[in-house]
Amino acid sequence: MFLVVGIVAGLAIYSGFGVIASIPDLPEAVSYLPADCKAVFGMNVKKFIASPIYAKFEEKHGQEMGKDLAEFIAKTGVDPRKHVDYIIAGARSVESGKGSGVIVAVGQFNTAAIKSFLGTKATPISVKVDETEVMMVPEADGSKLEKGLAFLKESEIALGDLDSLKALINARKNPALLGIKNNQVLAPILDKLNPKEMFWFAGDATIMLSKAPANTPLGANLSAIQNVVGTLDLTDAVAGKITVTARDKESARKLADVARGFIALGQLASDQNAELSMLLNGISIQHSEETNSITLVLNFPIDVLDRLEQAKANAKKVV
Repeated sequence: MFLVVGIVAGLAIYSGFGVIASIPDLPEAVSYLPADCKAVFGMNVKKFIASPIYAKFEEKHGQEMGKDLAEFIAKTGVDPRKHVDYIIAGARSVESGKGSGVIVAVGQFNTAAIKSFLGTKATPISVKVDETEVMMVPEADGSKLEKGLAFLKESEIALGDLDSLKALINARKNPALLGIKNNQVLAPILDKLNPKEMFWFAGDATIMLSKAPANTPLGANLSAIQNVVGTLDLTDAVAGKITVTARDKESARKLADVARGFIALGQLASDQNAELSMLLNGISIQHSEETNSITLVLNFPIDVLDRLEQAKANAKKVV
């Protein structure tokens, strides 16, 4: 989440941080995420910026990002908080240590001004990929060109490694053949997503969970999960759903039992902790035998998170 918040806070200060609509209702850019993506993520930026959670984030981090953001706005005329509508991301590899993927910002941009601004912060190298300009930004020491920006059009800018940007550009040219709709796991999930959600994500669980530690609460049951999809809204409450689909009815039943047991244990431990109790009371498990799925439903006041954080800080002071 905070990676994306960083992009919203300073879209094209990339080197400075070092860091056909074939899908119904979702932004067009979703349709040309590469078909080999293992996980996808979306963020309704307008909804997030208008939320109380962003106000808290800006209050806490606004000073540290203010100078760079002010310079970016002054030189480009683009304020990411106002001119970015949607953020979309696709992860193609989740190998430990080095992943690959793309992030697409959808909004209203001044491409020429952003390119000029980048030139004042680094010495980008321009690469043409099927008539689309990609500006590769070198690392601080100038030794690598791992990340870059592709200027798809005035309303779309993509960030990522060169191979992933090439895959995105090719899929954009021919989404019916190379886009995410050809992903048998993710395409059916994306068809059901609501673009009005503040955050949403979907992933191929066989890849996403392959690196998960063996000693997680779900243990050996992790291998039974086929896909994961979730939505999250942050207003005065944390509200969302995370649904996992298992390979068969028995696997789904076992997953549901483990999840319920885990929450029950947490509730027992929360007798002396009002904040933890309130959080766990806002979590429920729904099990569907028809779809072999388990849904974790979240709905609790957002200030519970602040209170838990404060309680943790107080505990550290006592120790």
